[in-house]
Amino acid sequence: MVIIYILLILLAAFPLGLTIWRMRRAAFIKKTGIHTNGYATSIRTVRIKSSLTDVVSIEYKDRATGLPYPGKATTEAGKFRVGDTIGVVYLPANPAKYAIADTRGGFTAMLIFCIILFLFVLFAVYKINGMVQRGEM
Repeated sequence: MVIIYILLILLAAFPLGLTIWRMRRAAFIKKTGIHTNGYATSIRTVRIKSSLTDVVSIEYKDRATGLPYPGKATTEAGKFRVGDTIGVVYLPANPAKYAIADTRGGFTAMLIFCIILFLFVLFAVYKINGMVQRGEM
């Protein structure tokens, strides 16, 4: 039964760890990367539940080589138009790894959700274990 408990906790910890890893990667890129301007090449509007969201395709150039690199960003609907300038930060050693420069709190909602999910699973495992020990299951 302990193996099942561990698997449940690891299953809940995976999205939390992934979110923290993505937050740290974006922060590292913003701290050590090269700032440049990208341009919105296309915009696709999608509906998520009752709100509209734009998926913006971006193209930015490596300052050292001048080679163009593609990127994507998710924003609120109508924030950008095709041809608008978007701040991009990329790693000099690997220009394909980028972050959007002017984002704040993009991971906050996901981090809160993952923490709540993780805490719920911990509580559920605790309660299930108590029921098993009392012979109720």
